[in-house]
Amino acid sequence: MKKKILPLLLIAAMSLTGCAGGTQESYSTKVKTSDEQILASTQFGSGDAVTNVGGASKDDSKKEASNKTSSGDAPNVWFINNANGIGWSAALTSSMNGTFDTDAYDYTFVDGQGDFNVQIEAMNNAIADKADVICLDPIQEDGFDDVLKAAKDAGCKVFLVDRMVSADESLYEGWLGSNFDLEGENAGKWLVEQADGKKMNIVVLQGGKGASAQIGRHDGFNRIIEKEKNFTILAEEMADFDKAKAKTLMSKYLDTYGDKIDVIVTHNDTMCYGVIEVLNEKNIDPNDYIIMSFDGEAEVFKLMVDNAKVDLCVECNPLLGPATEELVAKMIAGETIDKTNYVDEGVFTADMAAQELPNRQY
Repeated sequence: MKKKILPLLLIAAMSLTGCAGGTQESYSTKVKTSDEQILASTQFGSGDAVTNVGGASKDDSKKEASNKTSSGDAPNVWFINNANGIGWSAALTSSMNGTFDTDAYDYTFVDGQGDFNVQIEAMNNAIADKADVICLDPIQEDGFDDVLKAAKDAGCKVFLVDRMVSADESLYEGWLGSNFDLEGENAGKWLVEQADGKKMNIVVLQGGKGASAQIGRHDGFNRIIEKEKNFTILAEEMADFDKAKAKTLMSKYLDTYGDKIDVIVTHNDTMCYGVIEVLNEKNIDPNDYIIMSFDGEAEVFKLMVDNAKVDLCVECNPLLGPATEELVAKMIAGETIDKTNYVDEGVFTADMAAQELPNRQY
């Protein structure tokens, strides 16, 4: 019998006990590798390889049979998300729940609430529940070593979704998500082409400190930009992927650097919305700047269509449920999976936003 999707407080009441626990496959990204020139935007896909967000049904006897554990029961799968917010994170949660919350799985979902301690508590509860597989979207990379060791000792297989951890790779089965470093590199390559040698000053609104997306996008982008003598990064500070914090930080940037700013980079679309709002509130035309964002929500595509207020969006695909299910099935069957698995993603410029907007699923 499948589980309800439980609130954390109810799950936290569970007592702590113990837990029971080669073909390789990779979901390679369509984006070009770092030593190649970035392709024209029309040559990138929209991530349509991972668009089926439906999971197994009780009528799908073949898949249900293949998902049985050795005891004959439905696999006990947990998903502990980062935070059940809006936009990208909501799309990830919806994709995972739509895939696993079926009669084919004994499924439990926990909202991580953007809190490291909440995620640790949920991990311990999953171990207590004798989970076969724990899918975790970690809030940060550091600090999970002890609970991952506890899961391994108890026989629980841990699979990372979206973000990574800094712990030893032996403590988890694998990871599925975006190549954040490559996202940053491709954003940098596009800007190099756009600038064509012209001097430009850049301000960056980074995501949450220590998050895989923040680290990868920062490192990849800076690696490309630092090779060019025509770019100067005036400032890059954290706004925690948060719209309100992005508004505050952008106001600070405007007060400090004024018309010296040429390029605004935001590590996600939510912060991009905050930047646009601040500019509008100050009666500044967003088109006075090159504005670049990451994620690929429908709303940012609308901004790209709307007089090109946003110039570039590097997609980060949140529809990870179906691909996660394929890998979870292999783990349950005792097969070895790749440690690193990428989803298909694209890079979109304003000139293709109108065509792509109807395809956005989040």
